[in-house]
Amino acid sequence: MLKRGIGIGMLCLAGHAYSAEITVTITDDITKDDSECSLREAIEYVNKGMPEAGYMGCGGKNALSTILLDKQKTYTLNAKVDVKASLALKTYYDTTVTEEAIAGLNNAVIKMAGKDQIFNIDHDPKDLALITIKEVSFEGCNKSICADKGGIFYNNERLVLQYVKLSGGNARLGGAIYNVGESSATQNYISQVAISDSILENNTAVTGAVLYGQRPAFALSSVVFKNNNTTSDAANIFSEKPIADVTLLNDKNINKLSNSTFLNNSGYIINIRDGIAVNNVTIVGNQAGVQFDSQEGYGYLANSIVVGNGSGTNCQFNADDKTLIQNNLVGNECKSGDAKYPNEFWGGSKLFAGNSSEGSCKSLIEDPDALLCPYSTPKNTFLGYIRPRILFSAQNMFDTLILNKGRLDLSLDSTQLMCETMDQRNKNRTTDNSWCDRGAIEIVVPSSKQRIGQDLKVGEVAKLNILEYLGDSDLYPKEKCESLLNMKNPAGGEWQDGCAYIDQTLTKSKGTLTLDIDGNLVYTPNGNWHGADIFNLQIVTSSTHFNENKKYIVLEAYMVQEPNNEFEDKSVKTSGGAFGFFSLFAVLGLVGIRRFKK
Repeated sequence: MLKRGIGIGMLCLAGHAYSAEITVTITDDITKDDSECSLREAIEYVNKGMPEAGYMGCGGKNALSTILLDKQKTYTLNAKVDVKASLALKTYYDTTVTEEAIAGLNNAVIKMAGKDQIFNIDHDPKDLALITIKEVSFEGCNKSICADKGGIFYNNERLVLQYVKLSGGNARLGGAIYNVGESSATQNYISQVAISDSILENNTAVTGAVLYGQRPAFALSSVVFKNNNTTSDAANIFSEKPIADVTLLNDKNINKLSNSTFLNNSGYIINIRDGIAVNNVTIVGNQAGVQFDSQEGYGYLANSIVVGNGSGTNCQFNADDKTLIQNNLVGNECKSGDAKYPNEFWGGSKLFAGNSSEGSCKSLIEDPDALLCPYSTPKNTFLGYIRPRILFSAQNMFDTLILNKGRLDLSLDSTQLMCETMDQRNKNRTTDNSWCDRGAIEIVVPSSKQRIGQDLKVGEVAKLNILEYLGDSDLYPKEKCESLLNMKNPAGGEWQDGCAYIDQTLTKSKGTLTLDIDGNLVYTPNGNWHGADIFNLQIVTSSTHFNENKKYIVLEAYMVQEPNNEFEDKSVKTSGGAFGFFSLFAVLGLVGIRRFKK
């Protein structure tokens, strides 16, 4: 609260720097000529052309069409708001407070209290308005049929969403979004929807629970789609007709769905028509998979995972379909695809290594066969993801169904759809783009040392979990260490999980360490010493064990112990810890160790 108060206070003191933006000052849906500015009034002010005199407490001279909402506040609407002009809507918060400045975690919320859609975005038909919304969550009416078309948004302009969450929308067509996507006698442009780094969940429609368009007009990247419900035999992302003129298609105007995850959705996921490309997506654990209806051959599905979606419903083909299908992992009912870059078929029966499709992932010992870890959201992140597993059955990093399968070979022809350069988490795929992993997630192995540590008082033990430092890998089980390394534990005794080995660096050993298969590390000092125990912890993982020479990654450990301070001066507050201790060494020049960024 103090940090937030300071941030707001600084904003007030430096008001001149932000005065051009329109700040919404109340959360209620009010239209009243007073000094307060509601969300409805702010948007209507922009609709009116932003007069210098302001409108109902909003705007004024030199105002910009950027509307600011306060972080984590809920703004209620009793009926839809008409948006008729270009504007930007975003959440304001203090980005200098780094632990709180994580995109998506501070979103203001706009909630429909009545039975209506939230925004009706429809401008003058003579041109195309641009509506940009960033770091705002929308909660639909959560009632049966909030609106006929577009439970949250009806869009006939250019709508750009980033770090948003759309939930609770319910409509006949387009549970979350209805996008016109079609020119008419009075307009020659096509409305478009672009969504990135966002979550769409718990939306419902007869057709197109996520997005309904008269024609394809979208760009969807790094989006999680969960628990959406299309109640007919149609798709959650539904295009009524194909693109109007396939001869105009090129890399820039093709409608793409990429680097995205679909889980626990009812109905098919997407109907691929001419003008739609689906690349590097993960479609698993849904009621149904993909519908193919590209009659001119300008639809694409590549480098993706489409398995475990209902019984025999991973793929549904129109009789005249000519979709270009390349290099996917699919269910047995799907076609083999392009002869040069054929699909592979998954014949397994265990999809998730967990008790459900969401939650914690079992170890390779507990579940050696499941293809994927359940969906989970790491701490301090907005988007969760489904991680592929590297199973014991793989003989090398290329002997898997998912890893390193996105081969690029343009010497054969120019029709191959290449891998995306980034994955759903905005992590780089292969540096030369010659190989990538199928699906939304690229398995990443840390290339530099990671640092762990903890401060201790005398009599305490250090407890921490190291899985977050291993990238996208699992700990190698202790039962297999001796056969893998062809040696017994050089430290004596049985191997621990991860084939853990301690290499003392700057100090002598001052304690003992245990590590289990779930990544729980316990360090116990061997006496009442004062100072630091500094060592490298070598860990073998499911990905590094394939390496011929170096089968481990290295964690730099700094365990610091100090006596209880019976004479603490409580008038001075200090901070630090194992990392603070090391930083002090570095400042004094006593330890010359490179500092790595996690």
